[in-house]
Amino acid sequence: MSEKIGYQAVKEREGIILNANESSENLPRTLRRQIADALMNIDFHRYPQDEATMLCEAYARYIHADSSQIIAGNGSDEMLGLMIALYIGEGKKLYTLSPDFSMYDYYVGMHNGTVVRYPRKAEETFDTEDFIAKGKAEKVDLVLFSNPNNPTGQIIKKKDLCRIAAAFDCPVIIDEAYGEFADDTMIDQLDRYENLFVTRTLSKAFALAAVRCGFLIGNKAAMKKIRSCKVPYNVNTMTQCAAQIVLSNRDELLKRRDEIIQERSRMEQSCARYDTDLLRIYPSHANFFYGRSSRKEELLKLFEKQNIVIRNYADDSFRITIGTKEENDQVLAVLQSFEEEYR
Repeated sequence: MSEKIGYQAVKEREGIILNANESSENLPRTLRRQIADALMNIDFHRYPQDEATMLCEAYARYIHADSSQIIAGNGSDEMLGLMIALYIGEGKKLYTLSPDFSMYDYYVGMHNGTVVRYPRKAEETFDTEDFIAKGKAEKVDLVLFSNPNNPTGQIIKKKDLCRIAAAFDCPVIIDEAYGEFADDTMIDQLDRYENLFVTRTLSKAFALAAVRCGFLIGNKAAMKKIRSCKVPYNVNTMTQCAAQIVLSNRDELLKRRDEIIQERSRMEQSCARYDTDLLRIYPSHANFFYGRSSRKEELLKLFEKQNIVIRNYADDSFRITIGTKEENDQVLAVLQSFEEEYR
């Protein structure tokens, strides 16, 4: 039931699905009904609104920004792909962390660029000055990493992110796909750094993974230049419609987000005792946990036996999405059973 990935789309849809960091629950029925009713009024014979103006205005209200700072995309993946296409080509270098989101490698490979990785272990403190020094020595053309990190759930503090943005002349993109689960954001720093950009998504905290909706956010001057490079009609009308309804009801969904954070705290307390080579679970600032095990294959078999699907990486690590309380209890039971059997 586990997956080994370079990057793979999620294929397994049966069992307890905890391998893709999706929301553990569907949209509330009332919101699904609103979306269904709104779809009845769509002009299906017409192209979408090209700039997704109403959607960008709705998102701007949520993040307290100006809509001219925002470009909507077919998921934040599209926006990442756009920025990589603009700045990476043959002989060009993207600078990221290791580990980090493997779609960066996918897009860089499409444009024959090179990925330069800065290794960061989940248990280590981030060395900002060393990161900057190595990036400058490599003469990188684009800096991009997730914060909170996917897959580790770690964060780099805001003051350190500001130092990174100030240190590089090239674009610096902070992928905040899991930003709603952390305590801070770089969105309020965009006007300070012309080279700074943030990507966001509605797939995680807002339970809209199915419709693919994300955003690129930057300062007004930079976004004016980038906007002309966007593919026309890139966000379909149904996505725009669903996303606007969800954003207008964001308080209800953010309450769910708060419940996930509470579950994260509960699980973190339960997993604190797992701190050996046999089993180690790391603290997280996202909606998932990252772990390592010297006997990972045996652990995966126990999860498979309980019909629980988690993310399996090529080394000794794995990642588990925070699910419902009932699902999380089953995860904790598997971890306890594993630790008792093999310690």
